[in-house]
Amino acid sequence: MINIKLYSTFFLLFISCGALAELSFEEQIARDKGIVLYQQSAWESAQPFLKIAAAAGDSKAQYYLGEAIRLNNMFMTAEARKWYEASAEQGDLFAMLRLSSSDDLCKIIGTCEGRSGEEWRKYALKKAHERSNEGDPEAMRVLYILGQGLSWLEKAAETGDSYSQYSLAVAYKNGNGWFLIPGSREKAIERWAKASAEGGFVRGMYFYADFLYTQNEPREEVGYWLKKTVDAGYIDAIGGYALNVAHLPDRYGFPLNLVEAYGLTYLLSKLKGGGMDPEHSKNFLAMIAEKMTAEEIQQGIAYAAEWEKTHPPLSFYPPVYGY
Repeated sequence: MINIKLYSTFFLLFISCGALAELSFEEQIARDKGIVLYQQSAWESAQPFLKIAAAAGDSKAQYYLGEAIRLNNMFMTAEARKWYEASAEQGDLFAMLRLSSSDDLCKIIGTCEGRSGEEWRKYALKKAHERSNEGDPEAMRVLYILGQGLSWLEKAAETGDSYSQYSLAVAYKNGNGWFLIPGSREKAIERWAKASAEGGFVRGMYFYADFLYTQNEPREEVGYWLKKTVDAGYIDAIGGYALNVAHLPDRYGFPLNLVEAYGLTYLLSKLKGGGMDPEHSKNFLAMIAEKMTAEEIQQGIAYAAEWEKTHPPLSFYPPVYGY
């Protein structure tokens, strides 16, 4: 079981700030557990926990409950919209973005009521401009998402916000922005990816490791950032790292550690969210086990149990406003 301190740390690090209701101890635990499950793509399992805090008025729980319902159903429903609206009314900009969508199925078939998508878009623009004037990088990112120009994302990155720095590096990599001098785009990508990684943003660390790899930087440097993402519980990094420390093969100079490799892969194999195929992890687990004794396998299982106690919960670290 993940301890309460780690739940709280996870919530503070990876959930954007916003209006939070005064929750009881039990409601806080339910909210944090629901968000952990949501971050693992266990959208159906997350809902009962998120509902406890959402019903108590917590705006972030309301937003993530809307997300979990929408993703689990693969389209916007009247229930999801209800929770987005509750969150948006408390000022959550990402809830406003969801409500601003013009192609929600429940609006098309007439099961949703309330403000139109265009009305929510105008409201989101108004609030985002107000907050950006106060230096809020989240509001600046929202203005970028709303099509107000790359300059807003650049301003957000300049505030030191590691999420925005990662987003800007990705935007540059995807061809956004103008760079006249040869090589200047790559330098800008590296600058912001490194800043995000050093700021502790997990997707930024993973992105930076990948960038260094493509630039043929020393493998020890790539391995350092890969290990940092693993220690943060980033699911997308753990599988590849485990195969490397099992030397199947090793590309980064990691010492052979079959117990660690088995333990981390064992954790992946136990996930029940919708973001990965458990059979894939089980196949990796079998590959590693072929190199181990029965005693070492038991040590790997024990390693997994200890790792859970001392690290953040496993997570895909999905963007706050993503798929």
